[in-house]
Amino acid sequence: MRKRALTLGLLALLVLPVALAAQDIVEKVEIAGNERVTTETVLYYLTVREGDLYSADQFRRDFRVLWSTGFFSDVKFEESQGTRGKIVKITVEENPVVRAVTFKTGKKVKEKDIVDKLKEKDQAILPYSYYSPFKVQRIKDTITDLLYEKGLLASKIDVETVKQGKNEVDVQVRIDEGPKLRVGDVVFDGGTKIPASALKWSMKDNRPHSLFNWIASKDVYKQNKVEADVEGIKKKYQELGYMEASVGQPRTEEFVRRSVLFKKQKMIRLIFPVNPGYLYRTGEVKIEGSKALNVKNLLAMVGLKAGEIYSTKDREKSVTDMGEVFRDFGYVYAQIIPVENLDPKNKIVNVTFNINEGEVAYLNRLEFRGNIYTKDKVIRREMIIREGDRFSFNMFKNSILRIKQLGLVDLEKDPDIKPNPDDPTKMDVQVNVKEMQRNNIQFTAGYSGYEGTFVAFSYSTVNFLGAGETLELAVQQGKLVKNYSFGFSEPYLFDKPITAGFNIYDRKTDYSTYGLYKQLTKGIDLNLGTRLFGMWRANLTYTVQRIEMDYPQGSYYASYYGAMTGKYFENSVTPMIWRSTVDSPLTPTRGTSYSASFKYAGNFLGGAVDMIKPMLDFTHYRPVLGRGPKAHVIGLHAEYGFLKTLHGSQVPYWERFFLGGERSIRGYEVYTIGPRDVSGYMLGGEKQLVLNAEYIIPVGGPLYAIFFYDRGNTVAYGSSLAWKDMYSSAGIEARLFIPALRVPFRLIFAYNNKKILATDSDFAFRFAVGTTF
Repeated sequence: MRKRALTLGLLALLVLPVALAAQDIVEKVEIAGNERVTTETVLYYLTVREGDLYSADQFRRDFRVLWSTGFFSDVKFEESQGTRGKIVKITVEENPVVRAVTFKTGKKVKEKDIVDKLKEKDQAILPYSYYSPFKVQRIKDTITDLLYEKGLLASKIDVETVKQGKNEVDVQVRIDEGPKLRVGDVVFDGGTKIPASALKWSMKDNRPHSLFNWIASKDVYKQNKVEADVEGIKKKYQELGYMEASVGQPRTEEFVRRSVLFKKQKMIRLIFPVNPGYLYRTGEVKIEGSKALNVKNLLAMVGLKAGEIYSTKDREKSVTDMGEVFRDFGYVYAQIIPVENLDPKNKIVNVTFNINEGEVAYLNRLEFRGNIYTKDKVIRREMIIREGDRFSFNMFKNSILRIKQLGLVDLEKDPDIKPNPDDPTKMDVQVNVKEMQRNNIQFTAGYSGYEGTFVAFSYSTVNFLGAGETLELAVQQGKLVKNYSFGFSEPYLFDKPITAGFNIYDRKTDYSTYGLYKQLTKGIDLNLGTRLFGMWRANLTYTVQRIEMDYPQGSYYASYYGAMTGKYFENSVTPMIWRSTVDSPLTPTRGTSYSASFKYAGNFLGGAVDMIKPMLDFTHYRPVLGRGPKAHVIGLHAEYGFLKTLHGSQVPYWERFFLGGERSIRGYEVYTIGPRDVSGYMLGGEKQLVLNAEYIIPVGGPLYAIFFYDRGNTVAYGSSLAWKDMYSSAGIEARLFIPALRVPFRLIFAYNNKKILATDSDFAFRFAVGTTF
């Protein structure tokens, strides 16, 4: 056996040189036809070199590589016999260089839309790149998809190349949009078993023509969105318990109907074949795999109850809710997988939530970037979660919220959360922030219902020494109000979560033109606050005021409050507790705040007034349409309060409640709502309720359109706040927010349900500064 192998080896050694001698070598490689592309560049893409053995297969591979570069419109390989081997000649014809690309578009699709879409797909043709018919076809396909998304199914795209100079071209893309094709009707073929309107609303696109769908462009026929609409209809059926529902591809019919503009036009009718199948109810619900959390507590979070109609929407919400609980306890890798078992005989769904907890994760490294003036510790001390703690998502989200509530920085983007490469149970977090306007110097003039015409100068900083300190100085001269104030606040006294500050003021108010009073107030507020737990805070304010009151001679107030005319002191303490998850003090989009305060002015504090004044306040914001800064937001606000004197003390007129104006019920003049005497003089209320609702729509940039409804009243202490007796305003407001001034300017148009005087108009138009709540 060994002898035979040795013989074969010797034979191979003798035959191999003969075979190699018989095979040609590559004597020379010639490149022809190239002008811009250098010979060295062409040779770079070849694997064959002079002196190598000639291989036709290898040259075929090189041909494909050269063709794929996009440099050439034609590549030709030719071979001839030389003195020592093969001479290979590669003749190329270069693609022209694109000098410029222009798009001639219509009104519905702009050039920017096309350029952005091409950049998104990495298909943009750069100046002085090589022209490629293949690239141009891809661009046409992308633009066609974009046009179809806009419902322009009749559109046409024409690409023309215009020669410019030596082997250079300009590429012109002409787009004829054609008319939009709209969906005039949506029909479901088969027994739907649920209202057809619910199925239509489950479609994100291709909805039937109506005023709302026309405004939102949801009635435009988009063929590439039909499959998503089929899935949306099927999903709606399963959310309502029809687990075996089937939805087929729709057929289309053209017909003519009138549009919302009363114009006859051709539209599409979509006819979806549907088969809902049987209605399923919830059977047995189980949870398996949970070791860290109590199964009974998890079952209480499941929205599926035995015997009730089964809903995939409730199933998914249960998965989300349980997942959040696990992540709040540090199980960031927890997986909740629902396994459904349909019982066709009993028409029930048995579902088991399989839980894979994973390992507990910890916060390993926390880093802030972007804060230049604001000290790192100012941001870091707002974090409820510390490095080394379990990584609780809820605590982390609340920490980020507290940072935003400071008003010193905002998030540049969402925090970057990554597992440590060496240990996935350790999370590294990078929070990128941008500092907000720190110093605010204003010189303003204007008109407000509360201040009248005024000129004002103010300086304020919300980050005085880089540690979050607040310093304010204000001077205001106006027809109704003259105000001078100076204040300072330290948010972290002795590096503890204790807020301390003061505010000194000298204020003169002249509402005698309203038939009310003149008031001169000089005083100081001393504030001390602390964080209790979580988002809850407490504050205590001690106020010392010297008040001078004057009423118009011969008026009702002069006789009624004669004993309180002149100078005297009011000293009070006001404890307050509040919690806020509102995401921004300037442009809120989500969150809730609660506050309760209790003002007490007593003789033993050294003042002349003895009374209590409790106040309750509630605010809530929620995005309802869209996401991020373009989201539509609903804002709700309620405020209730009353005042009661003690030990026979008289109720001070300036402590009473007066409603009306842009800060309460914005359609009415300032301080015109409240109890009056038989002669029409304002008495002011001792109990009040104010309700506000806003629907906030970002128009663009700093401009917002706001639909609002305000309702409220103030009455005597012994009277009831009846709904039917309340004053209300409804209307629209344009609000322009200017970040440098940190206040919005407002134009308000309102309709009022009641008249204060018989000569008043039902409608009101006013200019204002600030917010209602």
